[in-house]
Amino acid sequence: MKRVLVVDDVDKLQLLRLLQGELPPERASGLRERLAREPELAAAWRRLESAWEGLTPPPAAPVPLGFSGRVMARVREQAAGTSRPLDTNAISWAAAPTWVRATCAAALVAGVLLGAGLGSRGRLDERQRTADSVPALTESYWALVDTPSETAAAPPALPSSRGEARR
Repeated sequence: MKRVLVVDDVDKLQLLRLLQGELPPERASGLRERLAREPELAAAWRRLESAWEGLTPPPAAPVPLGFSGRVMARVREQAAGTSRPLDTNAISWAAAPTWVRATCAAALVAGVLLGAGLGSRGRLDERQRTADSVPALTESYWALVDTPSETAAAPPALPSSRGEARR
């Protein structure tokens, strides 16, 4: 009876580690012996190796601005023993730049002044009394629709851009 060999996920992982050079020398030699004995494993190795050779690594990303300065500041803090634990979830006003704090303060003052200005314009009932004397837009529209069209003046004739008014 013929023995059927199946390449499982563990074998694929070992082949990938062999391709990357991550296997210890004794395990790599054992896997290479299996490659010589097992044709299915050797076929999987060839497919993986050809795909690996066809890959091109992406270009290296540039270092973010100020990264080395932050790293060196952290190294100096740790060397001096004044290092504090990093809390990435904490947000404090002291950590914000001066222009951000000034902008927020100005926005707060402007909001207070705007609210005070709107409050001093008069009370609601006074504004409603002045608004009652002006007809609403819908009333104006219905009044225009209800009036006969002959009372409406015809729109003035505009001169043509072709120079017909000069004739």
